[in-house]
Amino acid sequence: MALVSALLILCSQLCHITCVIASTINTATIVTFVIDENAPIGHEVGRIQLKDPSTSTSPLTFTLQDTSYFNFDPSDPSRLVVRSTLDRDADRKLCTESGWPEVCSWSGVIFVSDGRLLSLRVVVRDTNDNVPRWPSNRPQDGPAQLHVAVSENCALGTMVDLPLASDPDIGENSIVRYELVRPAGMNTLRVPFDISSTNVHSRALYRLIVKGPLDRETQSTYHLTVAAIDGGGNQGLAQLTVHVTDENDNKPIFKHLRGPDNISLISDELKPFVMTVDEDVPVGTKLSEHPVATDEDEGDFGRITYAFALSTPDTVKRDFNIDPDTGVLSVRNALDCDTGGLTQYQFVVIAQDHGAPPLTATARVIINVRDKNDNAPVITITSALVPPSPSQPGAPDYELSEKTPNVPHSVESDMDSAVGSEKKTPLRLLENTSENKLIATITVHDPDSEENGKFTCSLGKSDELQLTYMKNLGKLSVYQLSSTRSVDRERQPELRVALRCRDHGQPSQSNTELLTVHIVDVNDNAPEFSSKRYSFQVS
Repeated sequence: MALVSALLILCSQLCHITCVIASTINTATIVTFVIDENAPIGHEVGRIQLKDPSTSTSPLTFTLQDTSYFNFDPSDPSRLVVRSTLDRDADRKLCTESGWPEVCSWSGVIFVSDGRLLSLRVVVRDTNDNVPRWPSNRPQDGPAQLHVAVSENCALGTMVDLPLASDPDIGENSIVRYELVRPAGMNTLRVPFDISSTNVHSRALYRLIVKGPLDRETQSTYHLTVAAIDGGGNQGLAQLTVHVTDENDNKPIFKHLRGPDNISLISDELKPFVMTVDEDVPVGTKLSEHPVATDEDEGDFGRITYAFALSTPDTVKRDFNIDPDTGVLSVRNALDCDTGGLTQYQFVVIAQDHGAPPLTATARVIINVRDKNDNAPVITITSALVPPSPSQPGAPDYELSEKTPNVPHSVESDMDSAVGSEKKTPLRLLENTSENKLIATITVHDPDSEENGKFTCSLGKSDELQLTYMKNLGKLSVYQLSSTRSVDRERQPELRVALRCRDHGQPSQSNTELLTVHIVDVNDNAPEFSSKRYSFQVS
Protein backbone atom coordinates (compact mmCIF):
# COMPACT_ATOMS: atom_id res chain seq x y z
CA MET A 1 0.00 0.00 0.00
CA ALA A 2 2.86 2.38 0.78
CA LEU A 3 4.29 1.70 -2.68
CA VAL A 4 0.94 2.47 -4.30
CA SER A 5 0.68 5.75 -2.40
CA ALA A 6 4.23 6.70 -3.38
CA LEU A 7 3.52 6.01 -7.05
CA LEU A 8 0.34 8.06 -6.90
CA ILE A 9 2.19 11.01 -5.37
CA LEU A 10 4.92 10.77 -8.03
CA CYS A 11 2.34 10.61 -10.80
CA SER A 12 0.45 13.59 -9.42
CA GLN A 13 3.50 15.76 -9.90
CA LEU A 14 3.48 15.01 -13.62
CA CYS A 15 -0.16 14.62 -14.65
CA HIS A 16 -3.76 14.23 -13.57
CA ILE A 17 -4.28 10.91 -11.81
CA THR A 18 -6.60 8.20 -13.01
CA CYS A 19 -6.78 5.62 -10.24
CA VAL A 20 -7.80 2.17 -11.51
CA ILE A 21 -8.63 -0.16 -8.62
CA ALA A 22 -9.50 -3.84 -8.61
CA SER A 23 -10.96 -4.79 -5.25
CA THR A 24 -13.67 -6.68 -3.42
CA ILE A 25 -16.31 -5.49 -1.00
CA ASN A 26 -14.11 -6.24 2.01
CA THR A 27 -10.82 -4.95 0.60
CA ALA A 28 -9.49 -1.92 2.47
CA THR A 29 -8.54 0.30 -0.46
CA ILE A 30 -6.85 3.66 0.05
CA VAL A 31 -6.90 6.20 -2.77
CA THR A 32 -4.26 8.94 -2.52
CA PHE A 33 -4.22 12.12 -4.59
CA VAL A 34 -1.91 15.13 -4.37
CA ILE A 35 -2.86 18.71 -5.20
CA ASP A 36 -1.37 22.17 -4.63
CA GLU A 37 -3.06 24.54 -2.22
CA ASN A 38 -5.01 27.43 -3.77
CA ALA A 39 -6.05 25.22 -6.70
CA PRO A 40 -9.11 26.88 -8.30
CA ILE A 41 -12.60 25.61 -7.57
CA GLY A 42 -13.54 23.00 -10.15
CA HIS A 43 -9.93 21.95 -10.68
CA GLU A 44 -9.53 18.22 -11.21
CA VAL A 45 -7.95 16.36 -8.31
CA GLY A 46 -8.03 12.96 -9.98
CA ARG A 47 -10.22 10.24 -11.45
CA ILE A 48 -11.32 6.88 -10.10
CA GLN A 49 -12.02 3.82 -12.20
CA LEU A 50 -13.11 0.98 -9.94
CA LYS A 51 -13.39 -2.47 -11.49
CA ASP A 52 -13.70 -6.01 -10.24
CA PRO A 53 -12.72 -8.77 -12.69
CA SER A 54 -15.45 -11.03 -11.31
CA THR A 55 -18.25 -8.59 -12.14
CA SER A 56 -19.50 -6.71 -15.14
CA THR A 57 -17.83 -3.50 -16.29
CA SER A 58 -20.98 -1.39 -15.97
CA PRO A 59 -20.29 2.19 -14.79
CA LEU A 60 -20.20 2.78 -11.06
CA THR A 61 -21.09 5.96 -9.22
CA PHE A 62 -19.21 7.46 -6.27
CA THR A 63 -20.50 9.48 -3.33
CA LEU A 64 -18.14 11.40 -1.04
CA GLN A 65 -19.35 11.47 2.55
CA ASP A 66 -17.83 14.88 3.38
CA THR A 67 -18.02 17.41 0.54
CA SER A 68 -16.57 20.40 2.40
CA TYR A 69 -13.51 20.65 0.12
CA PHE A 70 -13.93 18.07 -2.64
CA ASN A 71 -16.76 16.40 -4.54
CA PHE A 72 -17.41 14.32 -7.63
CA ASP A 73 -18.36 16.15 -10.82
CA PRO A 74 -22.10 15.54 -11.48
CA SER A 75 -21.45 15.49 -15.24
CA ASP A 76 -18.53 13.05 -14.86
CA PRO A 77 -19.11 10.88 -11.74
CA SER A 78 -15.57 9.45 -11.68
CA ARG A 79 -13.92 12.90 -11.67
CA LEU A 80 -13.01 14.34 -8.26
CA VAL A 81 -12.81 18.15 -8.23
CA VAL A 82 -12.04 20.99 -5.81
CA ARG A 83 -15.19 22.38 -4.19
CA SER A 84 -13.85 25.18 -1.96
CA THR A 85 -10.69 27.18 -1.28
CA LEU A 86 -7.65 25.18 -0.14
CA ASP A 87 -5.40 27.16 2.22
CA ARG A 88 -3.13 24.79 4.12
CA ASP A 89 -1.38 27.64 5.95
CA ALA A 90 -4.45 29.00 7.74
CA ASP A 91 -7.29 26.47 7.49
CA ARG A 92 -6.77 23.74 10.09
CA LYS A 93 -10.01 22.00 9.11
CA LEU A 94 -8.35 21.16 5.81
CA CYS A 95 -5.41 19.35 7.44
CA THR A 96 -7.27 16.65 9.34
CA GLU A 97 -4.44 14.15 9.72
CA SER A 98 -1.41 14.43 12.01
CA GLY A 99 1.84 15.94 10.79
CA TRP A 100 0.72 19.53 10.20
CA PRO A 101 2.27 21.95 9.33
CA GLU A 102 4.99 19.89 7.61
CA VAL A 103 2.34 17.65 6.04
CA CYS A 104 -1.23 18.64 5.24
CA SER A 105 -3.54 15.79 4.30
CA TRP A 106 -7.32 15.55 4.21
CA SER A 107 -9.15 12.23 4.55
CA GLY A 108 -12.66 11.11 3.70
CA VAL A 109 -14.80 8.12 2.78
CA ILE A 110 -16.13 7.28 -0.69
CA PHE A 111 -19.27 5.16 -1.01
CA VAL A 112 -19.42 3.12 -4.23
CA SER A 113 -22.79 2.27 -5.74
CA ASP A 114 -22.09 -1.49 -5.49
CA GLY A 115 -21.56 -1.30 -1.70
CA ARG A 116 -17.79 -0.96 -1.61
CA LEU A 117 -15.99 1.66 0.47
CA LEU A 118 -12.83 3.57 -0.39
CA SER A 119 -10.63 5.61 1.92
CA LEU A 120 -9.71 8.89 0.23
CA ARG A 121 -6.55 10.80 1.18
CA VAL A 122 -5.73 14.12 -0.47
CA VAL A 123 -2.28 15.56 0.25
CA VAL A 124 -2.30 19.35 -0.10
CA ARG A 125 1.15 20.62 -1.04
CA ASP A 126 2.44 23.96 0.14
CA THR A 127 2.92 26.72 -2.41
CA ASN A 128 4.99 29.82 -1.92
CA ASP A 129 1.99 32.10 -1.43
CA ASN A 130 3.25 34.11 1.54
CA VAL A 131 5.88 36.84 1.83
CA PRO A 132 8.10 37.06 4.94
CA ARG A 133 6.75 39.52 7.51
CA TRP A 134 8.36 41.25 10.47
CA PRO A 135 7.17 41.75 14.04
CA SER A 136 6.44 45.41 14.62
CA ASN A 137 4.03 47.71 16.36
CA ARG A 138 3.78 49.87 13.25
CA PRO A 139 0.05 49.89 12.39
CA GLN A 140 0.22 51.36 8.89
CA ASP A 141 1.48 49.55 5.82
CA GLY A 142 5.11 49.74 4.85
CA PRO A 143 8.39 48.32 6.09
CA ALA A 144 8.53 47.40 9.75
CA GLN A 145 10.62 49.60 12.01
CA LEU A 146 13.30 47.86 14.05
CA HIS A 147 15.52 49.58 16.62
CA VAL A 148 18.66 48.37 18.34
CA ALA A 149 21.19 50.08 20.60
CA VAL A 150 24.93 49.40 20.49
CA SER A 151 27.53 50.88 22.82
CA GLU A 152 30.28 52.87 21.10
CA ASN A 153 32.79 51.06 23.30
CA CYS A 154 31.79 47.53 22.26
CA ALA A 155 34.44 45.23 20.83
CA LEU A 156 34.69 44.40 17.13
CA GLY A 157 32.78 41.22 16.38
CA THR A 158 30.07 41.96 18.94
CA MET A 159 26.80 40.28 17.93
CA VAL A 160 23.40 41.74 18.68
CA ASP A 161 20.17 39.73 18.52
CA LEU A 162 17.42 41.07 16.28
CA PRO A 163 13.72 40.18 15.92
CA LEU A 164 12.92 37.43 13.46
CA ALA A 165 10.55 37.66 10.54
CA SER A 166 7.92 34.97 9.98
CA ASP A 167 6.52 33.11 7.00
CA PRO A 168 3.68 30.56 7.38
CA ASP A 169 4.94 28.59 4.38
CA ILE A 170 6.92 25.39 4.94
CA GLY A 171 10.44 24.26 4.08
CA GLU A 172 12.11 26.02 1.18
CA ASN A 173 9.01 28.17 0.73
CA SER A 174 9.65 29.70 4.14
CA ILE A 175 12.51 32.01 5.21
CA VAL A 176 15.93 30.60 4.30
CA ARG A 177 18.25 33.56 4.98
CA TYR A 178 18.59 37.20 6.02
CA GLU A 179 20.62 39.85 4.22
CA LEU A 180 21.67 43.46 4.64
CA VAL A 181 20.34 45.39 1.65
CA ARG A 182 23.05 47.62 0.20
CA PRO A 183 21.63 50.27 -2.16
CA ALA A 184 23.65 51.20 -5.23
CA GLY A 185 26.25 53.82 -4.37
CA MET A 186 26.27 52.93 -0.68
CA ASN A 187 29.73 53.33 0.84
CA THR A 188 30.08 49.98 2.59
CA LEU A 189 33.28 51.16 4.28
CA ARG A 190 31.24 53.73 6.23
CA VAL A 191 28.77 51.13 7.49
CA PRO A 192 30.43 49.34 10.42
CA PHE A 193 27.78 46.60 10.53
CA ASP A 194 26.91 43.39 8.74
CA ILE A 195 24.40 40.57 9.06
CA SER A 196 25.32 37.02 10.07
CA SER A 197 22.67 34.56 8.86
CA THR A 198 22.66 30.90 9.94
CA ASN A 199 20.25 27.97 9.97
CA VAL A 200 19.60 26.14 13.23
CA HIS A 201 17.17 23.21 13.34
CA SER A 202 15.85 24.18 9.88
CA ARG A 203 15.13 27.70 11.14
CA ALA A 204 16.92 30.74 9.72
CA LEU A 205 18.47 33.02 12.37
CA TYR A 206 20.47 36.20 12.08
CA ARG A 207 22.34 38.75 14.18
CA LEU A 208 23.88 42.17 13.69
CA ILE A 209 27.70 42.12 13.78
CA VAL A 210 29.86 45.12 14.62
CA LYS A 211 32.54 45.22 11.90
CA GLY A 212 34.18 48.57 12.57
CA PRO A 213 34.82 51.22 15.24
CA LEU A 214 31.91 53.32 16.48
CA ASP A 215 32.08 57.01 17.44
CA ARG A 216 28.82 58.47 18.73
CA GLU A 217 30.06 62.06 18.32
CA THR A 218 30.72 61.42 14.63
CA GLN A 219 27.56 59.43 13.88
CA SER A 220 24.95 58.50 16.47
CA THR A 221 22.51 56.58 14.24
CA TYR A 222 22.71 54.27 11.23
CA HIS A 223 19.72 53.53 9.02
CA LEU A 224 19.91 50.11 7.42
CA THR A 225 17.54 47.86 5.48
CA VAL A 226 17.29 44.18 6.35
CA ALA A 227 15.67 41.60 4.06
CA ALA A 228 14.17 38.27 5.07
CA ILE A 229 14.24 36.04 1.98
CA ASP A 230 12.32 32.83 1.35
CA GLY A 231 13.29 29.98 -0.96
CA GLY A 232 11.37 31.50 -3.85
CA GLY A 233 13.17 34.83 -3.63
CA ASN A 234 10.31 36.74 -2.00
CA GLN A 235 11.57 39.43 0.35
CA GLY A 236 10.18 41.07 3.42
CA LEU A 237 11.96 44.34 4.22
CA ALA A 238 12.46 46.07 7.54
CA GLN A 239 14.06 49.41 8.35
CA LEU A 240 16.69 48.85 11.05
CA THR A 241 17.87 51.88 13.00
CA VAL A 242 21.08 51.31 14.97
CA HIS A 243 21.54 53.79 17.83
CA VAL A 244 25.09 54.30 19.08
CA THR A 245 24.97 55.05 22.81
CA ASP A 246 27.40 56.41 25.36
CA GLU A 247 26.43 53.59 27.66
CA ASN A 248 25.10 50.10 27.13
CA ASP A 249 21.44 50.99 27.63
CA ASN A 250 19.32 48.15 28.92
CA LYS A 251 16.72 46.59 26.69
CA PRO A 252 13.84 44.47 28.03
CA ILE A 253 14.68 40.84 28.78
CA PHE A 254 12.12 38.06 29.18
CA LYS A 255 12.63 36.18 32.43
CA HIS A 256 12.51 32.72 30.83
CA LEU A 257 15.31 33.79 28.47
CA ARG A 258 17.56 35.40 31.06
CA GLY A 259 21.08 34.01 31.21
CA PRO A 260 24.17 34.78 33.32
CA ASP A 261 24.84 38.42 34.16
CA ASN A 262 21.25 39.29 33.26
CA ILE A 263 22.03 38.93 29.55
CA SER A 264 19.40 37.63 27.14
CA LEU A 265 20.27 34.16 25.91
CA ILE A 266 21.58 34.09 22.34
CA SER A 267 19.28 31.17 21.61
CA ASP A 268 16.19 33.08 22.77
CA GLU A 269 14.43 32.59 19.46
CA LEU A 270 14.78 28.82 19.88
CA LYS A 271 13.46 28.61 23.44
CA PRO A 272 9.71 29.19 23.39
CA PHE A 273 7.49 29.94 26.35
CA VAL A 274 5.16 26.91 26.43
CA MET A 275 1.85 26.63 28.26
CA THR A 276 -1.20 24.36 28.13
CA VAL A 277 -4.90 25.25 28.41
CA ASP A 278 -8.04 23.11 28.36
CA GLU A 279 -10.21 23.43 25.27
CA ASP A 280 -13.30 24.13 27.43
CA VAL A 281 -11.78 27.09 29.29
CA PRO A 282 -14.43 29.85 29.56
CA VAL A 283 -14.18 32.95 27.41
CA GLY A 284 -12.59 35.79 29.38
CA THR A 285 -10.35 33.53 31.45
CA LYS A 286 -6.89 34.93 32.15
CA LEU A 287 -4.18 32.37 31.58
CA SER A 288 -2.22 31.53 34.71
CA GLU A 289 1.08 31.78 32.84
CA HIS A 290 2.50 34.29 30.41
CA PRO A 291 5.95 35.57 29.39
CA VAL A 292 7.17 38.41 31.62
CA ALA A 293 9.90 40.90 30.69
CA THR A 294 11.98 43.16 32.91
CA ASP A 295 14.11 46.22 32.21
CA GLU A 296 16.93 47.41 34.48
CA ASP A 297 16.40 51.06 33.59
CA GLU A 298 14.34 53.38 35.78
CA GLY A 299 11.30 55.50 35.00
CA ASP A 300 9.84 55.45 31.51
CA PHE A 301 13.05 53.90 30.20
CA GLY A 302 12.18 50.81 32.24
CA ARG A 303 8.42 50.84 31.68
CA ILE A 304 7.37 47.99 29.37
CA THR A 305 4.45 47.66 26.97
CA TYR A 306 3.43 44.27 25.55
CA ALA A 307 1.89 43.54 22.16
CA PHE A 308 1.42 40.79 19.61
CA ALA A 309 3.99 40.89 16.83
CA LEU A 310 2.87 42.05 13.40
CA SER A 311 3.47 38.51 12.19
CA THR A 312 0.94 37.07 14.66
CA PRO A 313 -1.62 34.91 12.80
CA ASP A 314 -5.20 36.19 12.72
CA THR A 315 -6.33 33.02 14.50
CA VAL A 316 -4.26 33.99 17.55
CA LYS A 317 -5.64 37.54 17.67
CA ARG A 318 -9.12 36.09 17.17
CA ASP A 319 -8.88 33.71 20.13
CA PHE A 320 -6.62 35.58 22.59
CA ASN A 321 -6.08 39.08 24.00
CA ILE A 322 -2.91 40.49 25.51
CA ASP A 323 -2.88 43.15 28.23
CA PRO A 324 -0.49 45.90 27.06
CA ASP A 325 0.56 46.79 30.62
CA THR A 326 1.01 43.35 32.18
CA GLY A 327 1.37 40.99 29.22
CA VAL A 328 -1.36 38.74 30.66
CA LEU A 329 -3.03 36.60 27.99
CA SER A 330 -6.78 35.98 28.14
CA VAL A 331 -9.20 33.85 26.14
CA ARG A 332 -11.23 35.86 23.65
CA ASN A 333 -13.15 33.09 21.85
CA ALA A 334 -14.10 29.49 22.61
CA LEU A 335 -11.23 27.05 22.09
CA ASP A 336 -12.66 23.86 20.63
CA CYS A 337 -9.96 21.80 18.97
CA ASP A 338 -12.49 19.08 18.05
CA THR A 339 -14.48 21.14 15.55
CA GLY A 340 -11.68 22.53 13.46
CA GLY A 341 -10.12 24.69 16.18
CA LEU A 342 -6.37 24.70 16.65
CA THR A 343 -4.64 22.24 18.93
CA GLN A 344 -1.63 24.55 19.12
CA TYR A 345 -1.02 28.29 18.75
CA GLN A 346 2.42 29.73 17.96
CA PHE A 347 3.10 33.45 17.97
CA VAL A 348 5.54 36.15 19.05
CA VAL A 349 5.08 38.64 21.90
CA ILE A 350 6.98 41.94 21.84
CA ALA A 351 8.08 43.76 25.00
CA GLN A 352 9.05 47.39 24.32
CA ASP A 353 10.37 49.95 26.77
CA HIS A 354 9.69 53.69 26.61
CA GLY A 355 13.25 54.85 26.18
CA ALA A 356 14.57 57.13 23.47
CA PRO A 357 14.84 55.22 21.26
CA PRO A 358 12.55 52.43 22.48
CA LEU A 359 14.22 49.04 22.75
CA THR A 360 12.41 45.74 22.27
CA ALA A 361 12.65 42.07 23.15
CA THR A 362 10.75 39.20 21.58
CA ALA A 363 9.49 35.91 22.99
CA ARG A 364 8.15 32.99 21.00
CA VAL A 365 5.03 31.59 22.67
CA ILE A 366 3.38 28.19 22.19
CA ILE A 367 -0.07 27.48 23.63
CA ASN A 368 -1.12 23.84 23.50
CA VAL A 369 -4.87 23.14 23.71
CA ARG A 370 -5.66 20.06 25.79
CA ASP A 371 -8.53 17.89 24.60
CA LYS A 372 -11.45 17.24 26.95
CA ASN A 373 -13.99 14.47 26.50
CA ASP A 374 -16.73 16.86 25.41
CA ASN A 375 -17.97 14.93 22.37
CA ALA A 376 -19.97 11.74 22.01
CA PRO A 377 -19.39 9.46 19.03
CA VAL A 378 -21.04 10.75 15.86
CA ILE A 379 -23.08 8.19 13.93
CA THR A 380 -23.75 8.56 10.20
CA ILE A 381 -26.05 6.10 8.44
CA THR A 382 -26.23 5.54 4.70
CA SER A 383 -29.12 3.36 3.56
CA ALA A 384 -28.52 0.75 0.87
CA LEU A 385 -32.14 0.92 -0.32
CA VAL A 386 -33.96 4.19 -0.93
CA PRO A 387 -37.68 4.75 -1.59
CA PRO A 388 -38.90 4.10 -5.14
CA SER A 389 -38.84 6.94 -7.64
CA PRO A 390 -42.20 8.65 -8.25
CA SER A 391 -41.78 7.89 -11.96
CA GLN A 392 -41.56 4.19 -11.19
CA PRO A 393 -44.04 3.45 -8.42
CA GLY A 394 -43.36 0.22 -6.63
CA ALA A 395 -39.97 -0.33 -8.25
CA PRO A 396 -37.18 -0.66 -5.66
CA ASP A 397 -34.06 1.33 -6.49
CA TYR A 398 -30.71 0.17 -5.09
CA GLU A 399 -28.45 3.16 -4.62
CA LEU A 400 -26.76 5.26 -1.98
CA SER A 401 -28.90 7.77 -0.17
CA GLU A 402 -27.76 11.08 1.27
CA LYS A 403 -25.94 10.80 4.56
CA THR A 404 -27.93 11.56 7.71
CA PRO A 405 -25.53 12.89 10.35
CA ASN A 406 -26.72 12.60 13.90
CA VAL A 407 -26.24 15.22 16.59
CA PRO A 408 -24.38 13.50 19.46
CA HIS A 409 -25.74 13.47 22.98
CA SER A 410 -25.40 11.48 26.19
CA VAL A 411 -27.94 8.79 27.12
CA GLU A 412 -28.31 6.71 30.24
CA SER A 413 -31.27 4.48 29.32
CA ASP A 414 -31.04 0.76 28.68
CA MET A 415 -30.04 0.05 25.10
CA ASP A 416 -32.87 -2.38 24.33
CA SER A 417 -35.46 0.14 25.47
CA ALA A 418 -33.84 3.24 24.00
CA VAL A 419 -36.70 5.35 22.69
CA GLY A 420 -37.91 8.92 22.93
CA SER A 421 -35.17 11.53 22.51
CA GLU A 422 -32.86 9.27 20.49
CA LYS A 423 -32.79 9.98 16.77
CA LYS A 424 -34.86 7.49 14.79
CA THR A 425 -33.41 6.47 11.44
CA PRO A 426 -35.79 4.79 8.95
CA LEU A 427 -34.28 2.04 6.78
CA ARG A 428 -35.73 -0.40 4.25
CA LEU A 429 -35.41 -4.10 3.50
CA LEU A 430 -37.22 -6.12 0.83
CA GLU A 431 -39.25 -8.92 2.34
CA ASN A 432 -38.20 -12.52 1.79
CA THR A 433 -34.62 -11.55 0.85
CA SER A 434 -31.84 -13.96 1.69
CA GLU A 435 -29.72 -13.67 4.83
CA ASN A 436 -26.74 -11.27 5.02
CA LYS A 437 -28.57 -8.71 2.89
CA LEU A 438 -26.95 -5.28 3.30
CA ILE A 439 -29.38 -2.78 4.81
CA ALA A 440 -27.11 0.17 5.65
CA THR A 441 -23.50 1.26 5.97
CA ILE A 442 -22.74 3.00 9.26
CA THR A 443 -19.71 5.19 9.91
CA VAL A 444 -18.81 6.35 13.41
CA HIS A 445 -16.19 8.80 14.59
CA ASP A 446 -15.45 10.76 17.74
CA PRO A 447 -13.93 14.26 17.33
CA ASP A 448 -12.03 13.89 20.61
CA SER A 449 -8.46 12.59 20.65
CA GLU A 450 -6.60 9.67 22.25
CA GLU A 451 -8.74 7.63 24.70
CA ASN A 452 -11.49 10.23 24.55
CA GLY A 453 -11.82 9.53 20.84
CA LYS A 454 -11.92 5.73 21.05
CA PHE A 455 -15.33 4.06 21.24
CA THR A 456 -17.25 0.79 21.18
CA CYS A 457 -20.51 0.21 19.28
CA SER A 458 -23.10 -2.48 19.91
CA LEU A 459 -26.53 -3.43 18.66
CA GLY A 460 -29.51 -4.24 20.86
CA LYS A 461 -31.05 -7.70 20.89
CA SER A 462 -32.41 -8.74 17.50
CA ASP A 463 -32.97 -12.12 15.83
CA GLU A 464 -33.24 -10.60 12.36
CA LEU A 465 -30.46 -7.98 12.33
CA GLN A 466 -26.70 -8.01 12.89
CA LEU A 467 -23.97 -5.36 13.09
CA THR A 468 -20.62 -6.24 11.50
CA TYR A 469 -17.43 -4.23 11.95
CA MET A 470 -15.72 -3.76 8.58
CA LYS A 471 -12.60 -1.59 8.92
CA ASN A 472 -11.11 1.73 10.00
CA LEU A 473 -10.74 4.57 7.52
CA GLY A 474 -8.63 7.10 9.40
CA LYS A 475 -10.66 8.09 12.47
CA LEU A 476 -13.81 6.59 10.95
CA SER A 477 -14.95 3.12 11.94
CA VAL A 478 -17.13 1.43 9.32
CA TYR A 479 -19.92 -1.01 10.17
CA GLN A 480 -22.56 -2.76 8.09
CA LEU A 481 -26.10 -3.52 9.21
CA SER A 482 -27.46 -6.64 7.51
CA SER A 483 -30.21 -9.22 7.84
CA THR A 484 -29.69 -12.64 9.44
CA ARG A 485 -32.72 -14.26 7.81
CA SER A 486 -35.60 -13.49 5.48
CA VAL A 487 -38.55 -11.54 6.87
CA ASP A 488 -42.21 -11.81 5.87
CA ARG A 489 -43.78 -8.34 5.75
CA GLU A 490 -47.25 -9.74 6.36
CA ARG A 491 -46.04 -11.00 9.75
CA GLN A 492 -43.45 -8.33 10.61
CA PRO A 493 -44.00 -4.98 8.85
CA GLU A 494 -40.95 -3.42 10.57
CA LEU A 495 -37.92 -4.22 12.71
CA ARG A 496 -36.68 -1.94 15.48
CA VAL A 497 -33.34 -2.04 17.26
CA ALA A 498 -31.11 0.42 19.14
CA LEU A 499 -27.53 1.16 18.12
CA ARG A 500 -25.32 2.57 20.87
CA CYS A 501 -21.75 3.85 20.62
CA ARG A 502 -19.90 4.74 23.84
CA ASP A 503 -16.46 6.33 24.02
CA HIS A 504 -13.65 5.40 26.41
CA GLY A 505 -13.30 8.80 28.06
CA GLN A 506 -13.84 9.58 31.73
CA PRO A 507 -16.65 10.32 32.18
CA SER A 508 -17.86 8.40 29.17
CA GLN A 509 -20.03 9.95 26.45
CA SER A 510 -22.46 7.87 24.41
CA ASN A 511 -24.81 8.24 21.48
CA THR A 512 -27.81 6.09 20.59
CA GLU A 513 -29.79 5.72 17.37
CA LEU A 514 -33.08 3.85 17.16
CA LEU A 515 -32.98 2.03 13.84
CA THR A 516 -36.33 1.28 12.25
CA VAL A 517 -36.19 -1.12 9.30
CA HIS A 518 -39.36 -1.01 7.21
CA ILE A 519 -40.04 -4.26 5.37
CA VAL A 520 -40.87 -3.42 1.76
CA ASP A 521 -43.68 -5.46 0.26
CA VAL A 522 -43.00 -7.54 -2.83
CA ASN A 523 -45.66 -9.22 -4.96
CA ASP A 524 -45.20 -12.67 -3.44
CA ASN A 525 -48.86 -13.58 -2.97
CA ALA A 526 -51.33 -14.61 -5.70
CA PRO A 527 -54.99 -13.58 -5.33
CA GLU A 528 -57.02 -16.02 -3.27
CA PHE A 529 -60.76 -16.52 -2.84
CA SER A 530 -61.95 -16.53 0.71
CA SER A 531 -63.64 -19.88 0.07
CA LYS A 532 -62.75 -22.75 -2.19
CA ARG A 533 -66.42 -23.46 -3.08
CA TYR A 534 -69.24 -21.08 -3.91
CA SER A 535 -72.86 -21.98 -4.84
CA PHE A 536 -75.43 -19.76 -6.51
CA GLN A 537 -79.07 -20.02 -7.45
CA VAL A 538 -80.23 -18.32 -10.60
CA SER A 539 -83.93 -17.91 -11.28
